Amino acid sequence: MNEYDSARLAAILELNGASPAFKPEKADIILVNTCSVRAKAEESAIARIWDLKKLKTENKGLKIGVLGCMAKNRGESLLKDLPFLDFILPPDEYQKLPEILFQKTEPAPQTPFAKLTNKYSAFIAIQSGCNMRCAYCIVPYVRGREQYREPSSILKEIESATVAGVSEIVLLGQTVNGYRYKGLSFAELLKQVASIKGVERIRFVSPHPIHYTSELLALLMSEKKIAPHVHLPAQSGSNSVLKKMKRQYTREAYLSIAEALRSFNPLYGITTDIICGYPGETEEEFKETLSLLQEARFDGAFMFAYSPREGTPSASEKELITEEEKKSRLQRVIDLQHSITLERAKLMLGRQERILLEKLSRRNSSEWIGKTGNFKKVIIPAQPSFKEGMYVDCVIEGLKGHTLQARTSTFNFGCTI
Repeated sequence: MNEYDSARLAAILELNGASPAFKPEKADIILVNTCSVRAKAEESAIARIWDLKKLKTENKGLKIGVLGCMAKNRGESLLKDLPFLDFILPPDEYQKLPEILFQKTEPAPQTPFAKLTNKYSAFIAIQSGCNMRCAYCIVPYVRGREQYREPSSILKEIESATVAGVSEIVLLGQTVNGYRYKGLSFAELLKQVASIKGVERIRFVSPHPIHYTSELLALLMSEKKIAPHVHLPAQSGSNSVLKKMKRQYTREAYLSIAEALRSFNPLYGITTDIICGYPGETEEEFKETLSLLQEARFDGAFMFAYSPREGTPSASEKELITEEEKKSRLQRVIDLQHSITLERAKLMLGRQERILLEKLSRRNSSEWIGKTGNFKKVIIPAQPSFKEGMYVDCVIEGLKGHTLQARTSTFNFGCTI
């Protein structure tokens, strides 16, 4: 979501006559777009902002602004702690940027779509905010309640992206599959996106388990343009911990979604988020998370040791688990998940897959990097015809770590969209 917001901001700046400065030293404006999901993210942002202070000394006309969730979370205190800042701007006030930077009081004739950052894939925000109020999460407090974008605006932005050559669309939202607009469901929106000429592959992040309706599941199994992959946060495998987290679903309900997707396609990619050492988590409850990993067979996971987030309900709970035990549990989860990720990757060996070429490898210019529909990273030897955004048929013939290695298929029908 932050990447999409930055692309929106870039479009607003360019509409008002600004152009990118490829070195901070050459910039007249520096905007730091921040995240507040974890305290560490804010700490990293503040350290980065302090590094910019010397540029302000060298260029008196330089304007530095802090945008995004940290601007909302910390508010005016940022201006006191970082006195060289010129302004702060939370996510729901980006329309004020032209006035702040260019003294423009009249609204633009139209709000520009986010600037495309590559030639193959585009993030498209369809929903912002969150109504879930998970006990550990600060997002609802900094992003506000859920708001749903008008469908015609979404479709126009996608059409604009496809005209520019983009063929993969990634729909964004804090609880993206909870989208609804005047009776239009998320599944119905997906159907409309799939009907757009030039759209070849559709992804969406991040869905919430409680919004997996029978209508949505049926569509995922019938619409070939929707990629067979989902990042579906689980957080814990224990019903008692899930209840404390206020996640609003059970382990059994979560696994029923995974089972439905894998019954349809055993190679359906499922990735997740896991939190270890939540306040009060017992050893038995933690073992239920380990067993969830064994049962769900995730293709990958973002795994964290719990850290309290000031301003959230869980931050006031007494922690009974030491930092050492949290780290120990996290390592056990990491070790188990890495072995499962490797096993899942091995299932791809020998298969013919259609991959979307993304970029030349930075490590080896004779190799390209692409992704399968189920979101597996693939390395393939370069060919003169290869271009960013091309679809290529390949045969998976090896592994390097968890990364698939492939060769071009004899029956290649790659094309540029």
